Amino acid sequence: MNEPTPSPRVPFPLKTAFGRMNLAATTANPEDALSRVHIQPRALQDFRSLTQCLEWELSELHWNRAGILTFIESDVPFVINNTGRLSEHAAAVLFANCAEFDDGGPIIVLELGAGTGLFAKYFLDVFRSICQQEHRDFYDRLLYLASDRSTRTVEQWHERGQFDDHIAAGCLHVELGVCDALDPGTFRPLSGPSRELSNLRAVFCNYILDVLPATVLRNGNQGPEELQIRTHLTNDRELLNQYTKLTVDQIRELAWADAAAEKAQLIPLMSLLEFETAFVPITELPPHSTEALAYGKDLDRVVLNHGAIQCLSACSELLGAAGFVLWNDYGSVQRDQIAGHAATQRFGPTSALGLNFPYLEYYFTSKGRCVAKPEEDQGRSIHARLLLADPMPNSISAFQNRFGPAGSDFFDAPLEDARKHAAAGRKNDALESYRIALSRSLRDWQVAGEIAEFVGLQLQDYRAGRDLAMAAVELNPWYSPWLWNILGDVLFLDGRINDAHEAYLQAYRIHPGDPRTNLNLAYTYFEFGQHGAALEAVAVALAADVRGLYRQRLLEKQHQILGAISGRWLGEQERLARRAERML
Repeated sequence: MNEPTPSPRVPFPLKTAFGRMNLAATTANPEDALSRVHIQPRALQDFRSLTQCLEWELSELHWNRAGILTFIESDVPFVINNTGRLSEHAAAVLFANCAEFDDGGPIIVLELGAGTGLFAKYFLDVFRSICQQEHRDFYDRLLYLASDRSTRTVEQWHERGQFDDHIAAGCLHVELGVCDALDPGTFRPLSGPSRELSNLRAVFCNYILDVLPATVLRNGNQGPEELQIRTHLTNDRELLNQYTKLTVDQIRELAWADAAAEKAQLIPLMSLLEFETAFVPITELPPHSTEALAYGKDLDRVVLNHGAIQCLSACSELLGAAGFVLWNDYGSVQRDQIAGHAATQRFGPTSALGLNFPYLEYYFTSKGRCVAKPEEDQGRSIHARLLLADPMPNSISAFQNRFGPAGSDFFDAPLEDARKHAAAGRKNDALESYRIALSRSLRDWQVAGEIAEFVGLQLQDYRAGRDLAMAAVELNPWYSPWLWNILGDVLFLDGRINDAHEAYLQAYRIHPGDPRTNLNLAYTYFEFGQHGAALEAVAVALAADVRGLYRQRLLEKQHQILGAISGRWLGEQERLARRAERML
């Protein structure tokens, strides 16, 4: 009788299976196997508080070295407080404040961490306009101190000449200098001696308090505990090799280096850092820890922005009798949100820790200060607060009017309506809503740019689109390749290829790695017959287009350029062949 054929679903005996795999017939003790496993140490830095860890150190180095290029070339948000809208609101508050209390003296305003400087530029434009309209001499007496901790940033404002309109001969309304937010009493101009500040009318802090020293605390079983970070390097060797040829030991040496130039070599590797977190008992408490822990005694953890407290307290001491501090930032605005915001965020190569607004308000009101906040503030992404020594009803009313829901609806509603109409194809309705939006935001370059794009590219009214785009770039010729690309696109579609090329080159000067700019340059270079330059522009754009927004168009353009190169070569060969025939 024949034996049955083994079923293909029956596995081989264990020894047979191991033999086919060239493995030993007997297995090792699993405990012995596990005992031989060791993790290669890749720790770059031991436990430190959030704003003292390696990531935060590298963020600080990047700010100091790159200056305003941090905003142009990376994911650091700057549009939200640099379109002109926030400047207009702040100018209205200062005007109301000056009208409420006017001693006839100088009006000195300090801005800390001015970043691109656009807030200051637009503030000066609007404040001058309001004073002229209301026939008041406040602007004539104004000196605006635009400052940043990064000397390079201040130099870049000067290089771009963006304040020239307010630095006329014999009429200085703005001064550029370096000022540390943790020590705001000393202002160092780009040239000349330092000055000690006092009797300030206003201090503006926009997205600066979130990058000052801070920590996260909790009440542990044995006393106060602080959230700390141990920094490791990724274990993925292939990933590491894509970024650098440095060894782990070399990277560790750079992490431990004291020299800023050496440590800065790690900035491109920030995305390769991995973090181990733990709450660690501490005995040397950061400033204000006892009060913050008492405030958050029933919370899982509490954010303590002690650097922000130091900054705001120092600014308060510098104010005159009617002065105020106006700050705008992100973070938790309700007490039950505090624990959920207790983590740093990465913006490109920089880090920030959102503000604990409830505790900051509690702290300063407990010190006898007045803190005003807008109504319905919890639904916004950026939050404004007004800090005064004593209540000033007219100033607070202006603040509420501008930063409250009425102000937001007035400016935002027509813009949102226009976008909805455009998305639904209702172009006439979109155009009407855009008209209203523009009439309410004449100094907002982002609004003007969006409308120029709609009119020039969707409605194909090239003349109106060009004029709108020109108005937008006049408002912000320094920091937005997007605006110059819109102007170039309108000119290109209107058949003005040479003029479009010049607009794209201006965008390129602002940000050489911008994918849209390089795509557009590929188009104009192709029209000029400069196929090599067009291919180079495509290559730069493909490498920079990490989200793939332009990839399909880039590949299509690349295919077209390569086809044209091949066609040119074939044409030359045909002409050479005809020449040879005629020569025989």
